Amino acid sequence: MNLGWNVLFGMLIVGCSAMATYLISVSRERLWLRSKKAEELYYKAEEVYYELSHFFRGRYDLSLGAVYPRNGSEILKLNRQVVDLRILVGLYFPSLDANLSAAVAAIATALDRLRLAEASDESNREHALQALDFAVSGLSDAFGQFQKNILGVGRVDRVAKISDQVLNRSRRVRSERVLAVAA
Repeated sequence: MNLGWNVLFGMLIVGCSAMATYLISVSRERLWLRSKKAEELYYKAEEVYYELSHFFRGRYDLSLGAVYPRNGSEILKLNRQVVDLRILVGLYFPSLDANLSAAVAAIATALDRLRLAEASDESNREHALQALDFAVSGLSDAFGQFQKNILGVGRVDRVAKISDQVLNRSRRVRSERVLAVAA
């Protein structure tokens, strides 16, 4: 009878240790995947913002009061990049959907202001260009907030379970120091 209990107890210990090892391994893989996808999303958001800045910088000059023609293929390229952002947010970070929607609304507003500036006559051009410039600055703010929230969601200590927080305590402290530094 004693031998039976020892075997059963040994099997229970081996099973529990195997389960704990599996959970730690899966948890670390989830952390790694989430941090990589957050990094990918951040780079993609930065790329989209850079392309938008370049696009708008080449379309108007506030000091000269001029609006320059645009190419339709540039809008298609920007749309594809926004679709990539939507896919990453939808699959991996649904909590960032409101931030992405704010950034997309800022893009739409800036494009509408650009259309109005292009269609304006000389008497209304200055007002239209100021509205466009304000919309482009709102675009910058929306993408800045979006990228800040990407960093917050991708932080290791925010996505981890309790076991990961205990195992990765030093990484959490380092990430808090890095994110506290002003860019």
